[in-house]
Amino acid sequence: MYASLGMSAVEFLWMALRGRPALGKVRFDEDSRLRWEEALGQGRGVVVAASHTGNWDMAACAVAQEREILVVTKHLRVRWLDRFWQTTRARLGVKLQDANGAIAASRAVLRRGGVVAMMIDQVPLSSRHASQVEFLGRGAATDRAPAALAASTRTPLVVAAARRDATGGQVLEVLDVLLPPSHPLRPTRAWVVEATHAATCALDGFVRRHPGQWLWLHRRWKPMLGNTSPCRMTPSSSPVEPSPVV
Repeated sequence: MYASLGMSAVEFLWMALRGRPALGKVRFDEDSRLRWEEALGQGRGVVVAASHTGNWDMAACAVAQEREILVVTKHLRVRWLDRFWQTTRARLGVKLQDANGAIAASRAVLRRGGVVAMMIDQVPLSSRHASQVEFLGRGAATDRAPAALAASTRTPLVVAAARRDATGGQVLEVLDVLLPPSHPLRPTRAWVVEATHAATCALDGFVRRHPGQWLWLHRRWKPMLGNTSPCRMTPSSSPVEPSPVV
């Protein structure tokens, strides 16, 4: 993990110096490219349940070369480093938004057919927006915001991760595509919870296959009241669509 983090730091500096040419080694694998294009082809934009895997900054900047992308982000405590980090990403086309005003900004981007990326591997600021899901064998508070945004906008929720390949390039993987209910009734809270669980389970599987590609430096497994939902992997590309509630 630390080796991957060190490589990501060097890659980010190279990206800051070289700009767009440094993104040439970022690619989707073949199957993921098809699934990505299919999700975008619905014309409503996509919400990406993203994670701190591979070089996620390069991944976002590469997507920005093809499609408008908004990343809901947090600020670093070291101000000069945060300024350098945020400025470099913005210069390469990534729109950045902190929690304040994130919903309105995200809806605007989705209406234009763009991409909104939100992290699912961090503890939410408020337990009111969290579900407890089994992640790597233990219960973890998981943010429902990406699934809630997808549900409220009837937008595909794409679970994605990045990894470094043998050549040093970045490979983007679409781990799952979760579709909000298509029936006339609005998506239920149950769908949001189930989609959050399915996205976390998909990330769980990726981390188990590529443990060194996930950055873990914070207290991920904070206890919550209530039961922990076990990780039940959904079939690839299968929509999570509960029966309508009348």
